Amino acid sequence: MAEAFGLAISEGAIANILARAEAPLLAAAAAIAEAVRASAVIGSDETSARVGGNTWWQWVLLGSTAICHVIADTRAASVVVGFLNGARPEVWVADRYGGQIGHGKVRQICLAHLLRDAKYAIEDGDEGFAPGFRWMVLRAVAIGKRRGELKDATLAKYRTDLEKRLDRLLSAPVPNRPAARRLFRAMRRDRDDLFRFVTRRDVPYTNNACERALRPSVIFRKVTGGFRAEWGAKVYAAAASVIATG
Repeated sequence: MAEAFGLAISEGAIANILARAEAPLLAAAAAIAEAVRASAVIGSDETSARVGGNTWWQWVLLGSTAICHVIADTRAASVVVGFLNGARPEVWVADRYGGQIGHGKVRQICLAHLLRDAKYAIEDGDEGFAPGFRWMVLRAVAIGKRRGELKDATLAKYRTDLEKRLDRLLSAPVPNRPAARRLFRAMRRDRDDLFRFVTRRDVPYTNNACERALRPSVIFRKVTGGFRAEWGAKVYAAAASVIATG
């Protein structure tokens, strides 16, 4: 403030301003949370936060018209359950972390995370399943990028083709290398959650939008070290929700 506007302001004055802003920010954040809960498709991700010297977690929940941030003292699924308050979106978009499972009627797994897992498996020495799986996921991403110019019938054919390719990959013997074996078994379990986005245009194929929404908070955490008090974390989450939604 001094450098940009020639205004002298104390840390105490800033704290008082934030304290006065708490009530209107929380009211705005509550309306934003309702908008997210009403979305047919919700994406979610989380990152660590520091509150009072302890590790907490900042969750982001992203709907079609709003983005809500929640800072809680746990990474458990109970945070999402409490936020949804009985709502159940048609599609939940997230990575494969256990706390992100079971919140929507169906799920779309983030393909960017699957590409990373395939890369790790290839680096671990797998020469069978992982390279073929990575190529298939890259093909799916390419189709997702072209959805706007493709007809529904064409997208349906592409999805059928991708599922056949996945069937062939998963019909092979279980890989020997640990990273590839974990990915192989996970895909056998979660195979229905890979290609929902192909024929449903409102579903993204990654949750990168959530990661982008969290990036300012990651930078904030690294610069400031976090929050000394819980009320500061609460006000920050509300302000982040208002800014991101705007």
